[in-house]
Amino acid sequence: MAGRKFEKNFDENLKIPYLPCSSKSYSHRFLLLSYVLNRPTKIKNFSFSEDANITLFALYDNYKFKYYNSRFGKTAELILLPKWKTKKEAHYLKDSGSSLRFLIPVFLDGKKHKLEGSERLFERPLDYYEKLFKDEGIEFKKSKNSIEFSGKLTREKFDVDISKSTQFASGMMMAGVNQFDVNYGEGPNIQYIHQTEDAILRMNKSSEKIEVHVPEDMSNRAFFEVLKYFNRLDGDMPKMKAAKSTDNIIGEWLKSNKSIFDLSNNLDLAPVFTAALAIKSAMNGKRYKIIGIKNLAFKESNRTLEIKKVLNLFGYAVSIGRDAIVICERTSDFDYERSIYLYPKEHRIFHMALILSCFHKGRVFIKNKECLKKSHFELYSFLGRMK
Repeated sequence: MAGRKFEKNFDENLKIPYLPCSSKSYSHRFLLLSYVLNRPTKIKNFSFSEDANITLFALYDNYKFKYYNSRFGKTAELILLPKWKTKKEAHYLKDSGSSLRFLIPVFLDGKKHKLEGSERLFERPLDYYEKLFKDEGIEFKKSKNSIEFSGKLTREKFDVDISKSTQFASGMMMAGVNQFDVNYGEGPNIQYIHQTEDAILRMNKSSEKIEVHVPEDMSNRAFFEVLKYFNRLDGDMPKMKAAKSTDNIIGEWLKSNKSIFDLSNNLDLAPVFTAALAIKSAMNGKRYKIIGIKNLAFKESNRTLEIKKVLNLFGYAVSIGRDAIVICERTSDFDYERSIYLYPKEHRIFHMALILSCFHKGRVFIKNKECLKKSHFELYSFLGRMK
């Protein structure tokens, strides 16, 4: 049931095992590129994220999964064939902003398409695409819960504004593989465009069949890295299988003696890392500062305020500015045995709450584990099995 309560009496004995955490971002991109490149594809270590599933149902009428058991849990291989590509005109995307921004340019194939979803979905900025439609003479009609369009992209080069979202550039790059070039400037979260470039390099081979392996999701792995650092991981972890060795920066940060950390290129790590620094602060009395976080306010929710709210609930003193969070040790008058109630709306805030719960003597009530389904399905399933 949505919003179902997850309740545990957290204490020093609570530990959570490592769970496979393949990258939602790479899974999503490989899926789209399979459609664009129009070749038989095997995607190993596929992530069951809500966004990727929504896109899968929009692009393909049929698909196959193979499952493999490993020492650290079950992994999946997704099999896609060109003959299974969708023949439907309308596609329901629920609340998935990434599916919407990725699918619009992919579906500019000369046929008529209709993308439907919640009103909240169509409140998200689509400025670049609306301007593109007008410049290219593409017919489109947008309502409060859908967008209809029909047309083709004919230019050899497109300049994309990424100031509001890097997904505009990623969507155009994937749609334009072997067809047109995409230029983009500087902007926040540029690492996601680099992921798209890397995904294209991995997929766009000369072979008739495509076979790729999804790397680990570094944001989800960071959750387990923090548990391991504080001896709250049940068992061990596999060696990192990231896209790049530098992706596992949180492991270096946790061992560092620094007191200031720049997260401008690693915003997704902010909730988990601030939780880790808060615990370290309570242990060593040091003050920590995180900078480069101004764009956290423009995520699914104002994540800066969400981080502050959760830290305050667990008794940590925090101050926030336009581009910084300063973390101090716990407040002196905090009741360490009081009950705490949380309702995270986003999976990284849920990660953060779970980590802090391991160091709270009182009972912690966390509702809405459903938010984990979108981006960390393995942890969602694990919590559902806990008694």
